[in-house]
Amino acid sequence: MTPTTAKDAGAPGGYSHALGLDICDRTAAGASPRSLRKSPLQVRQSDLRVWLDTRPDFAALFGLACAAGVAPQRYGLTRAAEFCRRVADGAMVSEACDQEGMPSLATLQWWTHRRPEFAAMLAAALDAQSRRLADQVTAIADAASPETLQISRMRIAARQWLAARLARQTPEVPGRPPAVAETEGWPAGLVVEAAEF
Repeated sequence: MTPTTAKDAGAPGGYSHALGLDICDRTAAGASPRSLRKSPLQVRQSDLRVWLDTRPDFAALFGLACAAGVAPQRYGLTRAAEFCRRVADGAMVSEACDQEGMPSLATLQWWTHRRPEFAAMLAAALDAQSRRLADQVTAIADAASPETLQISRMRIAARQWLAARLARQTPEVPGRPPAVAETEGWPAGLVVEAAEF
């Protein structure tokens, strides 16, 4: 059985992955490092410092949890689904995070790391947004004329860049193939050329 408190784990050397996740979950919910000593976890700050210095995986996770804990937002399936709907409808992730009742960017990263179902929903939303961008590129290219060629190229290039960024930002989901590789700023398999008129 995995120890659930620092005392059970025999701290300071008694760090366990389960204990680290519990510490980070509490921190993401707004708990301060000092309050962990009085919590059921009984984690001393000196032990926490040692673990942060000697365990890079825990340090990275704890950093995410601290950032999310500045303005803690409780995870809920309704809120998560609404966030992903907004992203799928074309809102940039940072725009969606700035809207009332939505998670901050730090909380979003925490949810993505700790909630596999949310990571899958966000991956699907970002994929839908990429497809929307591909449709926009087609419409821009079809509407281009000799007079609008330069601005059309610029609009297409901006959407190519954004689609490439979305492919890199898409969270990895177990059982789903990793994001496609890029080819000159556009995901592989989709090539857009602007012909001279």
